[in-house]
Amino acid sequence: MQFSVLGPLALHVDDHPITLTGTKPRLLLAVLLLSPGRTVATSRLVDGLWPDAPPASAVRNLRTYVHRLRQALDRGGDSADRLVHDGTGYHLRVDEDELDLLRFRRLTDDARRAARGDRPEVAAELFDQAVELWGGPPLEDLADPGTDLGATVTALREQHREITTELFDLRLRLRQPARVIPSLRRMVAEEPLDERRQAQLVTALTLEGRVAEALAVYQQARRGIVDELGVDPGPTLQGALQAALDGDSAEVRPPSGWPAALGARPAAPPGPPPSPQALPMKPPSLVGRDTTASQLRTIAEGIADPAGADEHAGVVLVSGAPGVGKSSFSVSSGYDLADLFPDGQLFVSFDSSDETPRGSGELIRELLVELGVPLADVSEDIRERSAALRCALAGRRLLLIIDDVHCAQQVRPLLPGAGRSLVLINSRQRLLDLDVGWRLTLGALDRADAVELLATIAGERRVREQPEVFGRIAAACDLLPLALRIVGSRLVTQPDVALPGFAAHLEDEENRLSELAVGDISVRDSLSVSYQALDVDARRALRALARAGSFITPASAVEILRLPRQQANRMVEHLVQHNLLLPVDSDDPGQHFHLPELLRLFARECVDAHGRPLPAT
Repeated sequence: MQFSVLGPLALHVDDHPITLTGTKPRLLLAVLLLSPGRTVATSRLVDGLWPDAPPASAVRNLRTYVHRLRQALDRGGDSADRLVHDGTGYHLRVDEDELDLLRFRRLTDDARRAARGDRPEVAAELFDQAVELWGGPPLEDLADPGTDLGATVTALREQHREITTELFDLRLRLRQPARVIPSLRRMVAEEPLDERRQAQLVTALTLEGRVAEALAVYQQARRGIVDELGVDPGPTLQGALQAALDGDSAEVRPPSGWPAALGARPAAPPGPPPSPQALPMKPPSLVGRDTTASQLRTIAEGIADPAGADEHAGVVLVSGAPGVGKSSFSVSSGYDLADLFPDGQLFVSFDSSDETPRGSGELIRELLVELGVPLADVSEDIRERSAALRCALAGRRLLLIIDDVHCAQQVRPLLPGAGRSLVLINSRQRLLDLDVGWRLTLGALDRADAVELLATIAGERRVREQPEVFGRIAAACDLLPLALRIVGSRLVTQPDVALPGFAAHLEDEENRLSELAVGDISVRDSLSVSYQALDVDARRALRALARAGSFITPASAVEILRLPRQQANRMVEHLVQHNLLLPVDSDDPGQHFHLPELLRLFARECVDAHGRPLPAT
């Protein structure tokens, strides 16, 4: 079985085409083939098949299209385990020699390794083989691929553009201009404002001894650029002009920054791409996260390893209840992992100073500028921005932290494809509809670690002198890192406070949330953000569960929420996905869930003096 996406979508067996009719089954196959060898989440497939508004029957319809795709594979004599469902989505097994996209990536990687090893002849031949795999624009026969699939196609076209540029540079370096002049003429006609292509054509004609033609090409390019943009050509095209003017010398020099022609004087190398170091200030202490940090280090080493087989960016979701320290963990880890990602470390956040989160397009623009793209060159179209970001990250080892993510749709345009970058996504929710490689969930600290965190802030001597009191303080903070940091900061400014009295005051439920505030930081505000993110029914359910106690079972949820079992189970699952109800390991049969104490106190506040629920907003 042979699959093709670099051109029209096609299936072949022994050079005989296999017909797959219908727009939706073909879109399904396209989405699966653009994530070869990986499970694609059902939610992502639904978005791909119905980019505007999926119908209520989307999942059922998806199963129908999967069945039709399996029938088409079966007609080709394929095995039944080619397309499987693994619980979270669908996985299409494709070997490298069966898919043109995988062969293209392998040939491109081999070519770049050969170029880095100073084997330009080998590199050029490999690039040629990669380019020959393209039968046209990717998936050109799919009329409306949607936002996500369309962005991936745009990124593939940018990759094709990059390797043709590298191929032409190599042919010019090898003094083989005749092999590239026809292709360059066609490309220049299609994109007359592309100065790099124009410069390559001028240089190729000069190397061929056709200096008059080279000068004519420059003049025509200059007129077009001045008429359309109102500026003169940039240094790349002007450098090609200077080489053409020197064409009667014994040695033709390519423009500055280009690979030197064999036997010619080396040109000045281009400046290195920016390696931004843009993480926020490193947290002063990270306590109780050694196991999770070790897991993340192992993941990062596998992604960054140049010898690794999979050159796809890795995405890690860091989720947890409000106040567990997701941002602190990711930022601290970013500093610790910087040695693995020498091309830079970046941080962006959807959080804003007002109630409206920042948009995906705004964050992409910020990242592109950090990566050296002039602000004037950043497109207004979010799909083009997203594709430009993927191209800027391709081939780089860079760490990106995306903070305060509210939903999967929000963050998808920021995720890279090719390369060895690591993305850490911080979210209060578990984002089950986001296709990620790894999920790390942070919880409250254990008692010893919570006391240690207090010691690092309030002073180890005070903790050694009164360990039991600090144990009480840690327990009153619900072992929550945000609450512990607030209390530690307050104790630093009160060196003479009577600690037993302070602990007793904090243990009083009437005082606790009011005491857990310092400056513009408070536990109550942090919990309120998660509460406001819930719909009206979920808020009502959380308030009811808070009045019932800390531990909940599916059976008790039915009684507390006064809902049919199925609806009660869905509501519990919804609160678990928001990390407001936490699953508990128990020796007893069945599921058990825990409502954190500080959240329970907050939810109980959300009633008026007569016990009636406050308005939902």
